[in-house]
Amino acid sequence: MKLPTKVRYAVRTVAELARRGSSSPVPVKSLAKSQGISSKYGKQLMNRLKRAGIVKGFPGVHGGYALNRKPQQISLLDIYQALDVSFDLAPCVSSRPRCRRQSRCVARPVWTELKEMLEKELKSITISDLG
Repeated sequence: MKLPTKVRYAVRTVAELARRGSSSPVPVKSLAKSQGISSKYGKQLMNRLKRAGIVKGFPGVHGGYALNRKPQQISLLDIYQALDVSFDLAPCVSSRPRCRRQSRCVARPVWTELKEMLEKELKSITISDLG
């Protein structure tokens, strides 16, 4: 299983906002540059995080983004969900199963358990845990 790029960038960006503190908003251009991504891509990520309530946006010339919650209140699962990224390991364990064999698949219980373990682990790790 490969971790999606947008999740890696979003986690690092949220961690950077936490590191910088909430004294003033950080421009998306600055965040994007520090992560080695385009401002356009950074803006897309921040808009998704904003819709999920993880960050808040400040418009204007001196605007940017800041955390909307404390770092210890933002889990990696929150970020995954904000980006609409699925970590289903197989089609049979998705919220809308797409496999005709799921009722007789001997591996489905394993895939389901692994998904639940991953979900639990992502929920237990917060931005403040990343240091």
